[in-house]
Formats: sequence, C-alpha cells, structure tokens
Amino acid sequence: MKAHPLIYAVLTLLLLLIPLPGRIPGGESPEEIMAEERSGEPLSAYDNVIKATADSIGLDWHLIAAVIYHESRFHNEAESGRGAVGLMQVLSSRYSQEYLLEPANNLRVGSRYLKRLQNMFSAKAANPTEALKFALAAYNLGEGKVWRLIGQAEEAGLDASRWDTVASTQLPKGHHTVAYVEKVLDTYADYYRRY
Repeated sequence: MKAHPLIYAVLTLLLLLIPLPGRIPGGESPEEIMAEERSGEPLSAYDNVIKATADSIGLDWHLIAAVIYHESRFHNEAESGRGAVGLMQVLSSRYSQEYLLEPANNLRVGSRYLKRLQNMFSAKAANPTEALKFALAAYNLGEGKVWRLIGQAEEAGLDASRWDTVASTQLPKGHHTVAYVEKVLDTYADYYRRY
C-alpha cells in the first residue's frame, strides 16, 4: 500500500517543528545564543581599561568588574566616608587622591591589591575558590581582621581553610562582609555568563 502524499507533507512539517537535541525552536544552538548574549552592549565605559589591567595582572576581568560594581557602581568619582576613592574604592596613604581618581591608576592599584590578597590566602585556603572568598572578604573588611577571624576559627578547632566556616562561626549573622562576598561572586558569575 502506497502512502498518501498528504501524510508525507504532514510528517515533514512535524519533523521541522520538533527541535533537535542541542537546538531550540528558532534554530540557534545554546552556543550561538551565548555568543549573541555576549556580543551585546559593553558593561561599562571602562571595559577596555578593566580588560587591559586584568591581562597585565593575571586576573579575570569579569571579577574586577564585579568588584567595581559593588564598590562604586562604575562611578569613578565615588568616595567613601573613610576616604576610599575611585572605581575600586582604593584607600591608600601611598598614593594621592588625584592619582587614584585616574581610572587606570585606580584599577591597577586595586587589582594588584586583590591579586596580592588572593595569593596571600591561597596557602591557607582549601582551594582557589576559597582563596578568592578570603581575598574578597579581606578587600572589604581588611586583611588583618580576616587573619584574626581565621586564627579564632583555628583556636576553636574549626576548618579555617573555608570562608563559609570562618564567616558563619566568627562573624555575627547577617554581617555585611558575608553579603559582600556572596554578591561579588554572584555578579562575577553573571558577568562571566553574559559578557
């Protein structure tokens, strides 16, 4: 028995409408969608400087951008009540405020400090992710305070190689530094996905 041409037409139409694995009904693959999302608007007016600084220091530019977002919301003229200035809210007696208000200088000083913190905590942390968490906490709270928290956790017999353990046992519930670390990491992941 011969199939009717109308049946072939209906089956062909159905096959065209059913998405194949790895594709969506519009025809794009997930990789094509990600590339499209990444090729959109720039993140900030400082993208080129952030990327150049990140390359020269050896940090992911998405991480630097996430720190900038939570420190200054990309406002170069930002100044804290404690005297921290610029995109990364750098507080330094070594450099003048005028020097630190120059975006490239501010990014270089702030990024080097973040990298130094990451290297410093890598010997104590359980893994690179934990070292980054400790570095972000120190960027926000101060490295001396974070080292004291680690020491207190060790004295209590706790696993001081993990930020979450140190933070949850040594800081009050809802402490701003805990929220800061989580928010920066969330923003970092979001920027990495979108840009």
